[in-house]
Amino acid sequence: MSNLNNRYTRRVFFLGWLILTLTLGLAGAAVGEEEAETVATPAQKQRAVVSSGLGSDVIAAQRPDTAIWLDLEGDGAELALFEPELEAPAKGAVLMLADEGQSAASELLGALGEPFAANGWGVMTLGLEAPPYELQRAWRLADARRPERQEDESQDPSSVMIDVMEDGELEDAEDQYRTRIQDRLSAAATNLQERGYERIVLVGVGAAAMHVARSAAAGTGDQLIWVAPRFYPADESALGELLASVGALPVLDMHSARPQVASLSPRKRAARLKKAGAQGYQLQLVGTGVRPEPREAAMLANRIQSWLRSI
Repeated sequence: MSNLNNRYTRRVFFLGWLILTLTLGLAGAAVGEEEAETVATPAQKQRAVVSSGLGSDVIAAQRPDTAIWLDLEGDGAELALFEPELEAPAKGAVLMLADEGQSAASELLGALGEPFAANGWGVMTLGLEAPPYELQRAWRLADARRPERQEDESQDPSSVMIDVMEDGELEDAEDQYRTRIQDRLSAAATNLQERGYERIVLVGVGAAAMHVARSAAAGTGDQLIWVAPRFYPADESALGELLASVGALPVLDMHSARPQVASLSPRKRAARLKKAGAQGYQLQLVGTGVRPEPREAAMLANRIQSWLRSI
C-alpha cells in the first residue's frame, strides 16, 4: 500500500512539474515574439519617417515598386510614389500634391497620373496632412470675421465662440506647418531633377493649391496647375501678390462650373489675380463635382495635357 502511495505521489509531482514547465515555456516564447516585433530592422533604424498620419509605412509596404523615401535633410524622410513614363522620350515630370488629409496613394491622384505616364510623363505624388486642429479653428474664426461674411446675418462673428492661440503661437504653428510642406515639395522636385527631368509641372488638388503656388514662387516647377482649388481666407488675400511675383509663369485654374458656396467665386478670383499682375493665369471651368471624383480624372488629365501643349 505504501509503494502505491509513493508511486501515485511521484506521478502527481511529475505531472505538476510538466505542466509548469510547458506554461513557462509558452510564456517565454510569447515574450520572445513581442521582443522580436519591437526590434527595429536596420532599415528602420537608418530611416526616421516623418509621421504625417497618412499611413506612409503601410502604403510603402503595399507598393514597394513605386514607393520612394525623400530625404528631408536631417528632418527624417517623406513618402512619395513615383511612376516613370511609359512612352519615350519623356516630356517631363508631373509632381502632384494631394488634397488636405489625402495620402500619396489618393485614388484621384492615381487616376490623374495614369494618362500622364501613358503619354510620356513621369509622375510623382505626395500626401498632404491636415493642419493642426488649433490652426483650423483660428482660420475658421478669421473666415467668420471677413467683411463679406459679416453681411450674412447667419454668420455673426460675435456668435462664433472659438478659443484660439496667441498671435505669436499661431504664426509659429503656421510657419512650421507650411515649411514642412515646402520642404517635401522641394525634396520631390530635387529627386525628379536627379532622375533627369528638365520640365516639372506642379499640380495641387483642393487645399494643396496654395502650397504648390508657394513652391512655384520659390522657383520650383515650370507650370502650375490647380484642380478644384480651395483657399483659406488669409491665403486667398495674399494670392495676387504671390502670383504677381512669378510674372508670366503659366497657371491653370481648373474649377468646377457647378454653383457652390465659396469664399470667393472663381470668376472673381480670376479678375483679382489678373488685376494684381498674374500674367500667365488662366481659368477653366470644368464639368466636375466641387471635389472631383476619380472617374472624372481622365477628362481632367486630357484638359491639362491639352493646355500644356498650347503653352
